[in-house]
Amino acid sequence: MKKIALLSTALILATSCAISIGNTKKTPPPPAPEKIIEVDREVGYLKTPNKTYTASSGDDSVVKLWDKYIEAHNNRDFEAILEMESDDIQVWGPNGEYIQGKEAHTEFLAAWFEGANPKWNTFFSFPMKVNDLEVQKDGQWVVTGAQVTMTVEGQDMQFIHLSDVYLENGKVNKFYVYQRIPTAEE
Repeated sequence: MKKIALLSTALILATSCAISIGNTKKTPPPPAPEKIIEVDREVGYLKTPNKTYTASSGDDSVVKLWDKYIEAHNNRDFEAILEMESDDIQVWGPNGEYIQGKEAHTEFLAAWFEGANPKWNTFFSFPMKVNDLEVQKDGQWVVTGAQVTMTVEGQDMQFIHLSDVYLENGKVNKFYVYQRIPTAEE
């Protein structure tokens, strides 16, 4: 009986070791978490003469709308451009231009497209909203940069445009364009 118990114990130990040795498959790591996009995370501020407002990361849908708007400019698609902008659009250009309204904007673009043939290549865009600013409660901003190729006096030239774009209710409402000539390293 002692031999059977000893043999049974040895057999159990051997089986356990064999199972343990044979079970060398490593457990895979848990899957990486899905991409998390934080909206409404404070990322900066807007200072006015009367108050400083916090700024938060916005919804990426405004970036997508701005990208479509720029694509329409590159395609010279006036119908799409007009569809994406508010009736009372305001544009502050880099050379002191001020344009208000769709009609004035269309006239400006037609002349500019013919004379300078601008083409945009956006290299960054960031959605942002200003918190607690009642006049902008329904809108968000896109801070964006693009390399723009234009024909100036018969020569193709590169410019960097940085723009602050305000979008409200699914339309481009206003934007400010700042321009500089890139350095040779850019």
